[in-house]
Amino acid sequence: YEIIGRPNGRWGALFAELAANVADAKAYRPAPLTQDELLGLFSGESVGRDVVLEPATPQDMCGGTLTQKPSLEVVYEAI
Repeated sequence: YEIIGRPNGRWGALFAELAANVADAKAYRPAPLTQDELLGLFSGESVGRDVVLEPATPQDMCGGTLTQKPSLEVVYEAI
């Protein structure tokens, strides 16, 4: 998504305040997580025990339905 806010537009004041807050904010550098710590972010305690995380499908990531396009396979019998 691309959101464009102009100073005199509907969202101008909001973006101006956001920019000021970002400029005034103290720098925060989080420590890197290990693989186990990263996996812990998605533990049952974090996401809720009744939630099952499933990998996204290509349709989920691209939206809509994907059309199957035939591909050309080239087989070389001798090189």
